[in-house]
Amino acid sequence: MLDLSAHSEGGAYVGYWSHQVPESLLFTTGFWFFYRALIIWSRKKFPLTSQAQKRITYTIIVMVISAPLLKNVFAGITHLIMHFCAVPIHGMPDRIQTLISIFLPSFLIIAIYEAIYYFKQYTNALVERERLETQHVNTELSNLRNQINPHFLFNSLNTLMNLIPNDQEAAMNYLSKLSKFYRYAVGVKEEKLIPLHKEIEFAHLFVDLLHERFKDALDVKINVQGGEDQKVPPLSLQLLIENAVKHNVMSRESPLNIEIELNEHEGELVVSNNVQRKLNSVSSTGMGLENIKSRFKYFTDRPIKIIDDVERFQVALPTISI
Repeated sequence: MLDLSAHSEGGAYVGYWSHQVPESLLFTTGFWFFYRALIIWSRKKFPLTSQAQKRITYTIIVMVISAPLLKNVFAGITHLIMHFCAVPIHGMPDRIQTLISIFLPSFLIIAIYEAIYYFKQYTNALVERERLETQHVNTELSNLRNQINPHFLFNSLNTLMNLIPNDQEAAMNYLSKLSKFYRYAVGVKEEKLIPLHKEIEFAHLFVDLLHERFKDALDVKINVQGGEDQKVPPLSLQLLIENAVKHNVMSRESPLNIEIELNEHEGELVVSNNVQRKLNSVSSTGMGLENIKSRFKYFTDRPIKIIDDVERFQVALPTISI
């Protein structure tokens, strides 16, 4: 006697799997492509290691919202395919089971991707830090030579020679400041970071030397209050002031105005000047803004902000907390 119940159960079994396997493949492929695109987008949006919490949160929120929608879309596509192929559609697990089967692998995928991404970032950070450490050591002597360049020394000695016959007291005062300038510059050559207040003191000393040379053609205002717990790479301000002087014309009628301010809210030391560019380009000493960027990059992920327009040139240096 033919066992119809067995035949019926076998047909149901085959029918179920003829529906389940294609739908599972469609779900798996669709969700994988979608979450891969989502993870790539979140990495571009929040690339830093410090942004990992925000990156994961956004990814999970989008995943939770999109999973039921995608499930319905893929289920609808599967039903259309099954209907077109005249394959019988049998009962499926309930909605809760389906969502659980979607969410658990999705969370696992995100965890695996984040672990791999974090490990790569950590490895790259170690390699980059090693490279910057090597570069910092190799350029230390070069930086010092460029910061105390012969051109500045030549101009300082010229100024001193002009003062000696006319005002010996002023000449002695200028010589004392010049001596302090070089003593400070040589003294910090081994320092990677110095307190902000020491850098400001040195900037005042450097400005005093420049004022003796340019008189009323140069106006420098240093308005830095607070920042007791902040540090910067040494001689950063001296370089920015020197660059402003080097690349702009100045006169008593049209002085070069340089302003130095501390934006404590943003944690930035802002140096700006009015633009009065020289017609002829000035040869570089080799210690430009790119070198400053490299030195700051060694200590912080925050970028140096540069605004260069027709009327004003501004550089915002990120201060570094002790």
